Amino acid sequence: MEADLKESDSNLLNMTKQLDNANAAQRVAAEALEAINNEKRRLLEEAEARNKEISGLRKELADAEHGKKEAEDGKKEVEARLATVEADFVANFHNTEAYTNFADYFARVGQQEVLTALRNDHPEFDVKNLELRFPPPDAEGEDDS
Repeated sequence: MEADLKESDSNLLNMTKQLDNANAAQRVAAEALEAINNEKRRLLEEAEARNKEISGLRKELADAEHGKKEAEDGKKEVEARLATVEADFVANFHNTEAYTNFADYFARVGQQEVLTALRNDHPEFDVKNLELRFPPPDAEGEDDS
């Protein structure tokens, strides 16, 4: 019986060691699982943050593309209006008051040169009637600019 008791104690001691080893292995496995779960949680948070950043960047890109399209449309509109204004200006320049005054001014300047040449080259001619008919540019009070 004593031999059976020793054998039982030995078996019990082996089983206790095996149980301690199993408990240690379970602890290591639980710690590894906890570390893996923490790493998984961290990676999920990082992925979520990157997804938010990507969504924000996509929204900024869409806004920039929309702004670019609006700017291009605005540029086209301004160019079209400018072309219309330029065409109207070219088509109607000779009909404007500014052009008429401008053209008349230089016509009178040329006339004055002719009258001055007549006075200087032919003092025998009476150019007073011509001077009344073709006054100098400043004589009518017009703005020279």
